[in-house]
Amino acid sequence: MKFYKLTFCLLTASVAFSFSACKSGLSDDKLEDKIENALTGRTTVDVEVEKGKVILSGTVASEEEKQQIESIAKTAGDKDVKSIQNDIIVSAPVSSTPAPIETSNNDAVLGAAVNTFMKDFPTVQANVKDGVISVTGTLEQPKIVTLKQGLDNLNPKKVDLSGIVVKK
Repeated sequence: MKFYKLTFCLLTASVAFSFSACKSGLSDDKLEDKIENALTGRTTVDVEVEKGKVILSGTVASEEEKQQIESIAKTAGDKDVKSIQNDIIVSAPVSSTPAPIETSNNDAVLGAAVNTFMKDFPTVQANVKDGVISVTGTLEQPKIVTLKQGLDNLNPKKVDLSGIVVKK
């Protein structure tokens, strides 16, 4: 009987010891704080930790920066990081000034584009002079919006629809 008690005690002690040995050194919250502190100044990056798994998200300007942040997270978390899921998005740099829209000053080129576009509108005619498209004819109200948008997309100086008669 003593043998069974001794075996039971040794078995219980070894199980308790193995559970305490497997436990991570830092809680998820403390690991998250440690990684966030290492990433100080990176306001576009978020860190989450779930059972030792680090999840990085947010945006950065380059692939190099994305990889650098992952490396910093690994180093800061050391042995407490089980894995890293890097969901950081590399965004294109945003220009502070939009590119200017170039208007077409070549009447021949603009006229050819207008003629191609106008094939879908047989009840109206268009003329191009000095970069201005003048439209005449009859058209239903819903189609006027489509016509105007299509002609605007050709980037003329102006689209003049004053010669259009609205068909009801």
